[in-house]
Amino acid sequence: MKIGILGCGVISHTYVREMKRIYGKTLEIEAVASRRRESAEALAAEYGIPKVLTPEELLQDESICLIVNLTPPKAHKELNRRILEAGKHVFCEKPFALTVEDAQEIAALAGQKGLYIGSAPDTFLTAPMQSCRRLLEDGWIGKPLYVTANMMSSGVETWHPSPQAFYEKGGGPLYDMAGYYLSVLMHFFGPVTEVFSYSGKGFEKRRIYSQPLAGETVKVDVPTHYTSVLKMKNGILVNMNMSFDIWYSTLPKMEIYGTEGTLTVPDPNMSDGKPAVFRKEQVIVGTYGIQSEQKSYELPLRDQSVAEYTRGTGVAEMVRAIEAGRKNRAGVELAIHILEVIRGMMESSESGAVYKMRTTCEQPPLWNWMEEC
Repeated sequence: MKIGILGCGVISHTYVREMKRIYGKTLEIEAVASRRRESAEALAAEYGIPKVLTPEELLQDESICLIVNLTPPKAHKELNRRILEAGKHVFCEKPFALTVEDAQEIAALAGQKGLYIGSAPDTFLTAPMQSCRRLLEDGWIGKPLYVTANMMSSGVETWHPSPQAFYEKGGGPLYDMAGYYLSVLMHFFGPVTEVFSYSGKGFEKRRIYSQPLAGETVKVDVPTHYTSVLKMKNGILVNMNMSFDIWYSTLPKMEIYGTEGTLTVPDPNMSDGKPAVFRKEQVIVGTYGIQSEQKSYELPLRDQSVAEYTRGTGVAEMVRAIEAGRKNRAGVELAIHILEVIRGMMESSESGAVYKMRTTCEQPPLWNWMEEC
């Protein structure tokens, strides 16, 4: 399927590089487009993409069936609408929209047009997360009871060339990073029913360390730390911390605690890493109380891992779904539910009340990209 890339910022290089490297037999990148033509020209030259177009030309190009929208979040609703109105499928970077109502409006339009929507995060489709799902279903830690999930970061101003948008409306750690953890949780366990959160803002202004703006400061307009409790439909309780205010932490990215042991999950934002399991048999009850073997054991991946950091898996899976006439796994229903959880965290932190979820989603089925793509 011929696809176009809309938006040629930092993340576009990862998408294009990995889609060409891993999914070249499934995806053909025909064109790139950006408001800044020089960015599109540089991306096309680096990766051998045939066409450099304006956004309007991209929408009008009849050879392109699917557009990957990599523009800033505040533009997602309008551009997703225009892509669908142009008769093309859309895969959108996260967040899919800034409000649930906007997302549902775009979903309704896609339904009317008979077109597909896909949305990042799609890292739950990679080998580590698929392997963890199989370990859970095979009973390695018994019945899952609780989860801790932690994204403890010092912010994006240490590496991103334009960090300002991350601290404006539509930014913050939830819109930027929570989706990776939530998509993995929903892939493992299904939908969320309740959310309770507190939020904080560690700094009113932040110093930029990355080039070309090193030494300048950025004003912070949004909370930069959230501590939340989520209740899954199946009763599992999740403690989640999302922060841009932490210089260093030893908290695990994600651990799942079950009746028979503990599963340590690799970083949900990445595409590599091995799961590790601690089983109850490693605990010995002796004369002097409980003595534990203080070690979990890494297990091999069930599918092949292709890189430490990839993007575009959800695009390839969506193309196969379109060809097969089935639902795509990183689809609009999942995207809307993730978005409502994020909005629920925000609303709960402002109101001090438990947020009751209104949307739901199906648990995405297991997937092996090597079999399809």
